[in-house]
Amino acid sequence: MTESPRPAPGHGGWRRALLALVVLFLGGSGLVYEYCLSTLATHLLGNSIEQFSLIIALMLFAMGLAGLVQRHVTQPARVAEAFVITETLLGLVGGASAVLLYLAFAWLSHFTAALYGLALLIGFGIGLEIPLLLRINAQWRADLKDNVADVFALDYIGALAGAIVWAFVLLPRLSLDRISLLLGLANLAVAAATLVAFWRQIERRALVVGVLVASSAALAGLMLTAPTLITDARQRLYAAPIRHHTQSAFQDIVVTGEGQRFSLYLNGHLQFDSEDEYIYHELLVHPALMALGRPPRRVLVLGGGDGLAVREVLRWPGVEQVLLVDLDPAVTALAREYPPLVALNGGALNDPRVQLAEPAGVTPGEPVPVIKQSERPRDALLGHHAQVAEVRVLHLDADLFIRHVAGTWDAVICDFPDPSSPDLAKLFSLEFYQQLSRRLAPDGVVVAQSGSPYTTRRAFWSVADTMEAAGFKTTALHAHVPNFGEWGWQLARRDRAPAPAGPPPVPTRYLDGPVLAAAQVFPRPIGRPQGGAMVSTRLDPRIMQLYRAGEPLTGPTWFPGATPHR
Repeated sequence: MTESPRPAPGHGGWRRALLALVVLFLGGSGLVYEYCLSTLATHLLGNSIEQFSLIIALMLFAMGLAGLVQRHVTQPARVAEAFVITETLLGLVGGASAVLLYLAFAWLSHFTAALYGLALLIGFGIGLEIPLLLRINAQWRADLKDNVADVFALDYIGALAGAIVWAFVLLPRLSLDRISLLLGLANLAVAAATLVAFWRQIERRALVVGVLVASSAALAGLMLTAPTLITDARQRLYAAPIRHHTQSAFQDIVVTGEGQRFSLYLNGHLQFDSEDEYIYHELLVHPALMALGRPPRRVLVLGGGDGLAVREVLRWPGVEQVLLVDLDPAVTALAREYPPLVALNGGALNDPRVQLAEPAGVTPGEPVPVIKQSERPRDALLGHHAQVAEVRVLHLDADLFIRHVAGTWDAVICDFPDPSSPDLAKLFSLEFYQQLSRRLAPDGVVVAQSGSPYTTRRAFWSVADTMEAAGFKTTALHAHVPNFGEWGWQLARRDRAPAPAGPPPVPTRYLDGPVLAAAQVFPRPIGRPQGGAMVSTRLDPRIMQLYRAGEPLTGPTWFPGATPHR
């Protein structure tokens, strides 16, 4: 006994084929919706583990509820109608979800309510699809085991295809708002195709067509207006005017500022401000190169695609080769092509003295010489030039580079973002530093930006503990960077603790002998905390947990003289 009238012989083949394609698409589209919401939430809120876990769990929960609710579609003639309306509304809500969430993040104070509410709503729509399709497919596969096998096999195959398309086609090429809008339009196209295929089984045709047309018009209108809406919302998130924006496959890149001052943000997090970045980068680079005890020749910079660390390295006249490894080509392109940043980094990646090679794969490529006019007056008058360094750029995850690309360096500069996610925490792990040790010259030096010894004190000292567990001896530095607050770095060598002293032998704006000496003195509130070593590994990324926890406030909960609330 089937719920819907069995089609006449010879007239169901193309409908069955269409239904199979629909199931394949829905398996992929449901997965892409989950990834799209989770990725957007991670970009806006951070903490990828929490966002992916919560959103996917909420969507699966809503899918379960939908499976119970679909039982209330009791009239067999209404099954195809319910599917078309479900698919239409899912296309509208899912397609608009990324744009709506970005607007909510900019304008609403309760963004998470909108985020998780949309996750539940989209999950509910996805959960209605498969049960309704099972009931439609029963027209041809009345045996339950055959029906379930057909639909679920196609659904899971579609999920695999969706994951591959998401990872290798959609995310590298399109922004999240475009992905969701295009996917929503595809859902509407599926609804329209199903409507045509099962036209005679749908009783309230005017209602279904009206919902489909209205949803298509609304989504098309949103697609046309989305760029303006998103631009206005993005500006609301930043105090200074937005001067440049790029969405790469890895992150949202924004430059803000007025006049000659500007700031770079990645996924909403400040990377540097042109007003005080020199403090950070001078402490990052020069103490490490001074601690080497000899002129550095080969320097590896991991991260730092803005070119500011490379700028400081190239101040050292003995440097012959610099290799910059950065994951995101969009950041290094900005450092080469965006005039304010090119001026700030001194053309470290793209001035007349520097040529850049962008090798493919995981090989460091051929070194490209940095040529400048000879500084000796007689040679300069004769037009002589000399090679002063080699600069290479490699777009690759730093962890993959350290594990797979051969070579040794006198100094390694780790300029990574804070360890707020597993992907970043692995760059502060015991295994990473053990691999890094093999890439150093016998007397080589490593420096790692390590966050704030004040607001994330235990995470800061966890970097030192992890380096020491990997066989290094460490020296900590700290300084006040106005836009970051109290900030710190860890220096490390295998043979002895680094001991940089005296003024740097190159021109600097901030760092001098007394400043460097003071940077190595840690008052008790920011000194190494008591207790055992806090070593971070790939299996136990303690630094991420410590970073996320921060440092608890120990003072009173109200300002002095204020009356406490009961």
